[in-house]
Amino acid sequence: VIAREDDMAVEDKLFYGVKTTDYDQPPGESNEMVQKEDSNICKIAYRRCNAYTSYRNNKVLPTSPALVRNNPIAIISGKADYRLSFDITPTGTVADWGSILHFTTDNNCCNFGQRSPAIWFHQGTTRLYVAIGDSTDGNWRLDTDALPLNVRTKITLECKGKNVKLTVGAKVYTATQPTYRFAGNLVVYASDPWHPAAKAVISNLRYKILPAAEVNEAVTSQRHYMSNLQDEEMNVAEKENMDN
Repeated sequence: VIAREDDMAVEDKLFYGVKTTDYDQPPGESNEMVQKEDSNICKIAYRRCNAYTSYRNNKVLPTSPALVRNNPIAIISGKADYRLSFDITPTGTVADWGSILHFTTDNNCCNFGQRSPAIWFHQGTTRLYVAIGDSTDGNWRLDTDALPLNVRTKITLECKGKNVKLTVGAKVYTATQPTYRFAGNLVVYASDPWHPAAKAVISNLRYKILPAAEVNEAVTSQRHYMSNLQDEEMNVAEKENMDN
């Protein structure tokens, strides 16, 4: 099947560039090969057909998805201001990055929107690697201390305006976003196709869109400037009318 990129839905684009050796095919599921013709470059994509038909209509996240490599669970309309929360119980570690959740436009990294957010355990540990993404750095992130094994920990990531707060149990991490985050359609994985699944159990998964943050200072300043300019023009016009 030959397909043009601009004719393809976001979920069809996800696996472009995934090598056959990287593709983790669950038992009993079939592959569909899709070829893309672009400036004499033909890339191969693989799609989990059974999963594709089941997750594509999910607009909300399941609360307790099993962490399995290459496991798309929903397509959502992501916003720049949001709160993501879940409980996680680590049961072990993996030698590679252990994928937990990955919200992406079309691939692993590091274009704008490809980690919006994405969460892993660091290699061989239970330290969280929380990539939030920024317009100037698609992998902009926070890192945490290690989580205790076999203990449930509450995770809450809240992003609003330039303020980012990550709460891990009783510990709070804060940061200031350099510019702004992605907003648009996102495919949600638990876990992603590019890394082994984390050894953990998650529950109470929630994604909540927050009211839009206040406009940034530059926009506010511009609005004040325009308002003052309009007031000055009105005052000049009134004076001219009085003089006439």
